[in-house]
Amino acid sequence: MEDRRTAGAVLGLAGFNAALTMAAAVVTWDDGPTPWAAAAATSVLVFLVLLRKR
Repeated sequence: MEDRRTAGAVLGLAGFNAALTMAAAVVTWDDGPTPWAAAAATSVLVFLVLLRKR
């Protein structure tokens, strides 16, 4: 049971992190991509990998 709780917490944290970095990428996008865009893409990929393994 503990593994499922931990997996749910990790998945929630990864989703929250992806949402925050995507918001930062959108807010800072003035004349083109910023480092936040790369961070957001990486966060979303990590989230999708964790979601698929679940």
